[in-house]
Amino acid sequence: MAKSNQRQNKNKSQPDTRKLKPIEIDETIISGKTGKLNNGENITISVPIDNFLQQIGAFQGMEDDDQAEQINLEVFEQKLEEIFNTSNLKVNQSNLKSFFKYLKQNLEFPCLVTGIEEFEWEVYYTMGPGSKKEYQKLKKKKPSYTDVFNLLNLDDKLDLESGILAELERTTDSQKFILPLAELEAVMEDSENSELLEDYSMWFFT
Repeated sequence: MAKSNQRQNKNKSQPDTRKLKPIEIDETIISGKTGKLNNGENITISVPIDNFLQQIGAFQGMEDDDQAEQINLEVFEQKLEEIFNTSNLKVNQSNLKSFFKYLKQNLEFPCLVTGIEEFEWEVYYTMGPGSKKEYQKLKKKKPSYTDVFNLLNLDDKLDLESGILAELERTTDSQKFILPLAELEAVMEDSENSELLEDYSMWFFT
């Protein structure tokens, strides 16, 4: 190259570094898996570090939840053992009598209850093909899980299939019904009655 051309190249102005954009570094964790496109170019799959840490936290949270659930289950089983005075926690006639006695001693009246979920007759209308018009008509004569009842008494005739039966009075029209206690929950959620009924239902159904 001629010296005159070299001097001209040297005299060219250099770019102003103040106008250069800073390099941004993407904080990622490389998964280590690589592949090739059709043209043979290698590609690397990467996962943002924030997402990775969130996933780790989610797994840790699941483990914590499992541990808490296990502790709650152990506490619940200890409570049942005290009620039944035995380590046999199965639903049988003897344990049913013990729970009946326990509830009679500890439930506070008045006690307002409602259905935990649809009663058996309602499923055809709420989840099946039953007409809404007919459903509303039948609700006037039959008990609904949306109703509120006064818990009047517990029937001492115990049945392993239905468990403890509750004598109820609907608050809107004073109609009386008899329903399985395990299908009911207290209206006042943060109450002693609520815990008692929840414990009974959990034991009876599980």
